[in-house]
Amino acid sequence: MATVLVDLDGTLIPLDAWEPVFLEVCERIARQVGATAEEVWKRARRRNLELMRAFAVEAFDWQSLFRSVAEELGAREVPDLVEVLYKHIHTFRVNRGAFEALRRLREAGHRVEIATNGLAVYQMVVIKHLGLDGLIDGVRTSDRFGCPKTCPQYFQGADVMVGDNAVFDVYFPQRFGLLTIFYGDWDRAARVYGERLGVDLTSTRPDAEIDSLEELPEAVETVLKRRLSKG
Repeated sequence: MATVLVDLDGTLIPLDAWEPVFLEVCERIARQVGATAEEVWKRARRRNLELMRAFAVEAFDWQSLFRSVAEELGAREVPDLVEVLYKHIHTFRVNRGAFEALRRLREAGHRVEIATNGLAVYQMVVIKHLGLDGLIDGVRTSDRFGCPKTCPQYFQGADVMVGDNAVFDVYFPQRFGLLTIFYGDWDRAARVYGERLGVDLTSTRPDAEIDSLEELPEAVETVLKRRLSKG
């Protein structure tokens, strides 16, 4: 059987799940310096994108990113991101079909791991709160491997990558020999993420595309059988 890696943010849970957390942090920093939450967010997001284009783990250390912005603006207090996360964790939900897809993959005999660029200190709170930890065999985070989903060690021992990011969930996994299943609108994602991260995706396509997580177990079997038939 195969080891299947499944992305968290944007795949198992909605991409906007973190918005209430980030909004509160931005508002609390902004109030200290007479700025707007939007200005704080723009600065944090700009730094995040700069680091992502460099494929640096620090791109996903939001505590550090907000601390840097607070220092730039002259704010003395930086909210603890984990504390704010716990405050809003009740708003987090899984995407439709997520639980059933994970159950079916494991019932089929596959090893299932969540693979996220996020840091463990944040992502494990979400995973445990949602009960996803009882449906998987492991969790891979960028700080554990010293890199985002861009290096061979991150994908070691895995066969299939599933996710919604054209660069991190398709382009890089394919470079290291994984089969890829894309969740969402591939053409749009390839255009957006390719431009955002400075990666040419014109010759890249996933091995399969799905519109819902209910389709995932069958898609995994299909790509694995296709590879087997090619010898």
